[in-house]
Amino acid sequence: KNKEIICGMIFNPITNEMFYAEKGKGAYLNNSRIRVSSRKNIDECVLLTGGPILSYKNKEIFFKEYESVSRKVAATRKFGSSALDLAYLASGRCDAVWERNLNYWDVAAGIVIVKEAGGTVTDFKGGDKYIEDRNLLATNSKIDKDLIALLA
Repeated sequence: KNKEIICGMIFNPITNEMFYAEKGKGAYLNNSRIRVSSRKNIDECVLLTGGPILSYKNKEIFFKEYESVSRKVAATRKFGSSALDLAYLASGRCDAVWERNLNYWDVAAGIVIVKEAGGTVTDFKGGDKYIEDRNLLATNSKIDKDLIALLA
């Protein structure tokens, strides 16, 4: 509505999980309310990322970020779906997601789900240009500053 994401739905057919949210009404997994994690120490956090595809011209930037982040967090994972990564963040299964070179349609539903679950979605500088820049950082709202410093 007026270029604002007001609802989103992500379905995982393997696990039969439906993640969904509507602005102002919370985020849900199969009719149960979900919230982001409460971890605030970055060294205890699990982060998800997509990593560059072979043709991505700036993949060296990603590898530098990956090394920097990996040294500070408990673990990093790559599952291969930006949408599900954001759903997992919203349900507290991980603490943050960072991705480069995204398409809007890959993350639109996840953005509203994360926000309604109490998370934060920004660009790598903490601003709101994640759609224009195609670079997204989504967190549990407790580790934003730490990750922005690592990705800068």
